[in-house]
Amino acid sequence: MNLKPLYDRIVVEPLAAEEKTK
Repeated sequence: MNLKPLYDRIVVEPLAAEEKTK
């Protein structure tokens, strides 16, 4: 079971989105 894609979606994407809005 690989949680990396799920982790990327829940954690990494929102952080990246916040970086873009700054």
